[in-house]
Amino acid sequence: AYRDWPERVAEPLRATARRNARARALLRRPLSGAGAGAALEERYARELAQSVGPESPAAPRLVFGASGLTLSGLAAGWEDGLEWDLEGVAHPPGYRPELVAETIAAVRTDLDAFGEAEQAVLENHGYLLADAAVRERGLHVTGGIAARPPHPPHPAWMPERRVREALDASSRRTALGRLRPRRAGRVTRRSEPTSTAGTALLERYRPLLRYDSLESCRADSAATICSLVAAGRCNSLHRADGTLIAAAAPAQGEPRLELDFLRGLTYPSGEPVARGDHLDECGGSHAVDAVTLRREPGWADVVYGHDRRDRAGARWLQYWFFHYYFDRGWLGIEQREGDWAMAQLRLDATDTPVEATFAQPGGGERLRWDQLETIGTEDGPAPVVYPARGSHVPRPRAGAFEAPVLPDHNDGLGPLVRPGLVPIGDDGPSWVLWPGRWGATRRREHFEADSPRGPREHSAWWEPLELHEEARPWEATRIPGAPPSLRLRARRESGIAVISYEFDRPGDEKGLPARIVAAPFDESGEPSGSRPFPIDGLSGSFALQLPGDRPWQGIRAAATSERGASGETASATFEE
Repeated sequence: AYRDWPERVAEPLRATARRNARARALLRRPLSGAGAGAALEERYARELAQSVGPESPAAPRLVFGASGLTLSGLAAGWEDGLEWDLEGVAHPPGYRPELVAETIAAVRTDLDAFGEAEQAVLENHGYLLADAAVRERGLHVTGGIAARPPHPPHPAWMPERRVREALDASSRRTALGRLRPRRAGRVTRRSEPTSTAGTALLERYRPLLRYDSLESCRADSAATICSLVAAGRCNSLHRADGTLIAAAAPAQGEPRLELDFLRGLTYPSGEPVARGDHLDECGGSHAVDAVTLRREPGWADVVYGHDRRDRAGARWLQYWFFHYYFDRGWLGIEQREGDWAMAQLRLDATDTPVEATFAQPGGGERLRWDQLETIGTEDGPAPVVYPARGSHVPRPRAGAFEAPVLPDHNDGLGPLVRPGLVPIGDDGPSWVLWPGRWGATRRREHFEADSPRGPREHSAWWEPLELHEEARPWEATRIPGAPPSLRLRARRESGIAVISYEFDRPGDEKGLPARIVAAPFDESGEPSGSRPFPIDGLSGSFALQLPGDRPWQGIRAAATSERGASGETASATFEE
């Protein structure tokens, strides 16, 4: 299962590759003669097989070809093997051919102890080559859904400067090879605490957020994920193996989970902190829980500001947004507990913004200050950020945008909010130093993602310029295949909203509607729980349960096509 891939396959193989198999094998039993290389390959293959456990009858057969690792040439063919080349194929997105030829191809793969950078770069390169080969053979369209650009498994090791620095000595060989993995060339981790001047600038350019009208999880306090207590359930903190560390509603003798409980090295209970530790949202409706939690004083509409200098000395203002739950488009696709999003501004020598970067999965978008939408505030002009519905990916405008799996969308009809600022830095608050995951979700499919780690665990925290350099220039693009116009009628029946819908006939460029995302609205503008409903045909009806905590006025809804492109948002007040 994809869910267990990191623990059961990837990490055991990486652990094996961190050992110098050649030196260990030769020191145990020196080999000589013409068959020495083949015997060494056989030993290495056996170690690899043992590292992932016995083969299951229901699992794919693993065939290890170690000849490339010892540079000794292919010893034998495999009847069930598959090989391909990329001759005549455009170079895949990712590493430039010059970088591949000069640096990556020079990495010695003769059973040395692989370091972090070598493993990550070779995994990335292999992934991108395999992806290019699959696309070349026309296997990239399945069920009418076109594959998005590939996202390598280690995006932090895509910048060319980092790769060249880290692999500078990876082509060297010694008699027995490297006995220990070579340390990776990391981003310079210069500690920068919060400062009065930095906080003043973060406050001055604090952005405004224009939400989609169907967004349920807004940018709120990180305390929300530590504090949910409901009937028969509560959020909690666990070890990687599931062992309970603390709970929001602890039993007798158990520590109480609060935001300040999260620390860098040791919890207040005396337990040591580990990178495998994770927070766990306790089920129920995550959208409804997010709406409930933000009612606590001081928890609604929060942005975390981080002031940092890059390697060239320029000042960046980073704005980190925490969202309780991630559900792309609120369509029940690519769901995960916890979400961190970020947008940043670069200031010139006079502390005036000149550029911006909107971080996104697999990279980001970069813009000039004059390309941003700004609104005058009591502090002066401030940028406007449009979080995508459900995925919260920051966008510079309303509309539909290319994204992995399904397009991002923000209809621009939600409230305009300027969140309150909480400054964070390498000096804390304490939870900033915590290395664990903000949620218990593990990916089930290749296009999904684990619950994220906190801001300080992202490479952009330490080197914002690197993210900006790797980001693509922003350009407004039109997403084809949106469904036709939607019309709604709604009435109430004993706490249930009954919604009738009807679509126009789709034209040549319109897609067939496949789902409707709907939510009730009232005059307060506060978010409510959005839900997807599958539909079949151009007219019909569905029912939506209305929470009893507010005087609802009507229903707001948007349709999505079979390809996930969202249409315009429609609304209907309740008929008397």
